[in-house]
Amino acid sequence: MDHQQARQALGLDSEASLADARRSYLELVRQNHPDIAGADGAETTVRLNQAIALLEREPGPVPTGPIAEPEMRLVDDALLIEAPSDELYSRLAAALDVVGNLTYSDPSCGYLEALVSLGASTPSQLVVSLAARGPHTEAFFALESMGVETPPDLADVVRAIAEVL
Repeated sequence: MDHQQARQALGLDSEASLADARRSYLELVRQNHPDIAGADGAETTVRLNQAIALLEREPGPVPTGPIAEPEMRLVDDALLIEAPSDELYSRLAAALDVVGNLTYSDPSCGYLEALVSLGASTPSQLVVSLAARGPHTEAFFALESMGVETPPDLADVVRAIAEVL
């Protein structure tokens, strides 16, 4: 996928900003998620995730404006991030698709789910919930094994996500 295809997938024109791309992404994922749109939504959701990940990783011709890289601190099972929750939401969705597979998202309440597996560990369900706290957002993580084996260490999963962010 190139920049033009990414903008097209998100319904953006050439003048759209990265903030516009994030807003469009959230709305389109909400409409096309397989839990809402059925099996046809799976392919669309994957394409939307690829599009926003490309534009966030390599903004290319999409104007990015004054958005700075957020400062992050790891605290137990949470990340404290100096960014508004709506900005962080799309970044987290893209990061979860890199570290695992995003399986559910609800931007209206700042909730995401993903299947993750680090190394040889058993696939596990990761739940992320966001809470806005003034100028920063807290991302809380919970991890549960999908099998009988022990899930990967939650701190390792959170660190992997932070590296992608």
